[in-house]
Amino acid sequence: MLIKRAFSGVVVVVGLAAVGSVHAQGALAEEIWSASFCQQAVSLAKQHGESPETLNQVDCQGMQSSYQPSYWQCVIAALKADVHLELDAARQKCLAGY
Repeated sequence: MLIKRAFSGVVVVVGLAAVGSVHAQGALAEEIWSASFCQQAVSLAKQHGESPETLNQVDCQGMQSSYQPSYWQCVIAALKADVHLELDAARQKCLAGY
């Protein structure tokens, strides 16, 4: 009986550790996607002729955990919809719905 209880406790601990690991991996994946979408948005703005000096101020690695990938997807869609829209304006537009 004691062995059965100890085994059950080990299973619970291992299960909780696995859930925590999956959660951490999900958060890391979201940060990677977010940084990637941010870089795509900056690249698109650069293609539209936005100033490199302005775009160099955007730190996609530093703000990756601040914005979800869906936010950056919104920014990319806004930039694609209006080639004259600047990155900052697209971000403000999407931030209003964020």
